[in-house]
Amino acid sequence: MLVWIVMLGIIGLILLMAEALIPGFGIFGIIGGACMLGSTAMAGIKYGFGVFLMMIAAFIVLLLLFISVANKKKDKFVLKDVLNTQDFDESILQDMQGKQGITITTVQPYGKMEVEGKQIDVCSEGGYIEKNKIVQIVQIRGKIVVVKEV
Repeated sequence: MLVWIVMLGIIGLILLMAEALIPGFGIFGIIGGACMLGSTAMAGIKYGFGVFLMMIAAFIVLLLLFISVANKKKDKFVLKDVLNTQDFDESILQDMQGKQGITITTVQPYGKMEVEGKQIDVCSEGGYIEKNKIVQIVQIRGKIVVVKEV
């Protein structure tokens, strides 16, 4: 029985370390935690409450040790890259309905147009519109700008 308790505890530790080091969905952590709890419960049932408390203390010490190692090597556990993006500003679309511009790309049914020096993503009202054609904005629904060929 002791062999199974030790094996289950080691498997639990390995799975918890794998969860910390390998990006995933948490399945390693869940199974590892269950193995650790199972190992601790089996030891408590078989060898008494004193062994149960010693295993809990050992797991807490291992957890603190792992946290201290992780804090020393933050570059491996913390994403430092920052993505700076801005959401589309819908205010540039105000008062654009009815204005004309030129297509920068083919619009089939989505593409880009230029109007008043601004590039806008557009959707065609009737299908395919070639590049460098004059189009008119017929409708604006939120961020969707609908155009038709003039």
